[in-house]
This record gives sequence, structure tokens and C-alpha cells, in this order.
Amino acid sequence: MAAPRFLALTLALMAASMAVGVNRVDRMDRETVAMRMMGGMMPPMMRDMMSGRLPPGVRPEDLPDPDGAGAMLLRRYCTQCHELPSPTMHAADDWPAVEARMFSRMAMMADMRHGMRGMMRRHGMGAIEAPTQREQERLLAYLKRYALRPAEAQTLGPPDTPGLALFRQTCSRCHILPDPALHTPDEWPLVVGRMRENMERMGKPAISDQDHDEIVGYLRERSRQ
Repeated sequence: MAAPRFLALTLALMAASMAVGVNRVDRMDRETVAMRMMGGMMPPMMRDMMSGRLPPGVRPEDLPDPDGAGAMLLRRYCTQCHELPSPTMHAADDWPAVEARMFSRMAMMADMRHGMRGMMRRHGMGAIEAPTQREQERLLAYLKRYALRPAEAQTLGPPDTPGLALFRQTCSRCHILPDPALHTPDEWPLVVGRMRENMERMGKPAISDQDHDEIVGYLRERSRQ
């Protein structure tokens, strides 16, 4: 009888030990998931998670009106989760939907900190901030004011204009078609080169040197019109 009892006791202890291990793993998994959801509280981690999804950020001094209230709000809140975005990333009509989604996420992560302070202290995480309603309005107004200006039909030229089809096909992969008059003929080569690098970083189909030159030639010519 001693052997069966010893075996039963051993199995019971093993089951209890496994249960503790599973609970510990579950707790760790829950914390891991929570940390990922709150990745904005650790900017380096969040930037790594967002790598390949967003183009590189801009320098603070390169923002329009860099010392204004809008630029300061952009730096304060948006860099909590990713690199500093340019207002020209989206058109004015697109920014409200984009910002509504971002404001909602920031508010959610800011609320989550109240129930997870212990976990955050253990992982050295700071609390994410969410903008007030007034700050949201100011930030959105800034983004819309300096947003990407879309091209109009008359600024693109006739349908058979050399380079137009390639310009449409390539640039519309990431955003609306920009107005060729946004930059001077001397500026467009640098802009297109930067966009080419962004596409490669984001995993978009690469363009050849010939395509690059054709798009630049088109934009330089149209910017003179």
C-alpha cells in the first residue's frame, strides 16, 4: 500500500508544480501581451515594432513652424510611439481619420496604466500621455495646414505626358499624388531619392534607376509649368 500512496503523492505534487508553472507562464504571457499593447511607453521598442510600416521620421527643425504650438504638440505626443512624422505624410482630408485612430490608441494606453502600475515599475516603463481635447484640435489644425497638397488634373498634364503613368503608379503606393509645383526643379531629385529610400525601407517594390530618372524628369518639367 505504501508504494501506491507514494506514487499518488508524487503525481499530486507534480500536478501542483505544473499548475504553478502554467500560472506563472500565463501571467508572464499576459504581461508580455500588455507590454506589446503599451509599446508606446517604451519608444525604442515601439519604433522597432513599427519598423517597416512607417517611413523614417523627420528632424524637429525640419517641421513647418518648428517652434510653434502645433509642432511642439507633434513632438510631444507622436514620438511616444514612433518617429516624428511629417505633416506631408497625409493630405488634409486624410489627417482627421488618422489622428482619430492615434488619439484613441493613446487614450486607451493612458487608461491602462492605472491597473498596471506594478508591472510597469518592474519593467521600467513610463506612462504614455494622451492629448486633451484642446490639444487634439490644435494638433489636427497644424497637420491639416501643412498637409500634403494633392495634384489636380490640370497640374498633371495630358494623359500621354511622358512619365505621368509611372508617376501615378509609383507614388500612389504610399500616398496621394503630390502637386508637382510643391517643389522646384532642383528640389525634386532629392525628394524622389528620399521617397525611393522610404519605399525600400517599407518593403515596397523597388524602382529602377531608369524609373527614378523618368519620374524626376516628369516632375521637374511639370514644376516649371
